[in-house]
Amino acid sequence: MPARPDALLWGRAVVLTAATFLVGALGHVTAGGLLPGATVLVPLVAVGTALAATFLARPASARLLVALVVGGQTLVHAALSLTAGHGTAGQTAPPARPTPAPSGSPSGSLPTDAGGRVGSLQDHYESSVGAPAATGLSVPDPAALLDHLPMFLAHAAAGVVVGLWLALGERAVWALLSLAVRTVLAPLVVLLPLTPARRPRPSVVHLHPLHRTPRDRVARGVVRRGPPVLLAA
Repeated sequence: MPARPDALLWGRAVVLTAATFLVGALGHVTAGGLLPGATVLVPLVAVGTALAATFLARPASARLLVALVVGGQTLVHAALSLTAGHGTAGQTAPPARPTPAPSGSPSGSLPTDAGGRVGSLQDHYESSVGAPAATGLSVPDPAALLDHLPMFLAHAAAGVVVGLWLALGERAVWALLSLAVRTVLAPLVVLLPLTPARRPRPSVVHLHPLHRTPRDRVARGVVRRGPPVLLAA
């Protein structure tokens, strides 16, 4: 299949990236996450658009779009957690000097500010596994992961819904494009001159003298000539 026009390809890639980034950022913010500045958001969107364009060189199926949205929002949430972290609502960057956790707090807890957890995902990882080597590395508590299971399922369901919605739009775009092409080409087909069909000439069969019938031989031997012309006296 030939390559698609650049405008159509990049337009679809921008729409897919915007929807995926919006779902991922919304899930990140509703979970108490912070958003980084424009110097981080713009490169993230640019990289996401370039990656989306590699999957949209051909008409995308609903399964592909759902997979891209669900996987993309997971990557967006992870990127925002690494770059901005979490904090109180209304902030756009982590606090400069978070309050350290009390000495009696359990291992793996992050500093808090106004009752909210602050710090990036890297900070959380370091606080969880940064214990001395003698004590060994801490393993995430399965019970804590199960507590976040409803949130994971909600994010996955939202990604599926958005992916199916984009699939409907994808199908509508190609249907409109096909209709536009037929509408433009139909008058041109009518105006084209019709070439008359050539009738095949009857083939002449030359029979060998041995294969001719007696009638054919007699017909060829008779000389049809009128009386001689009388000269005037």
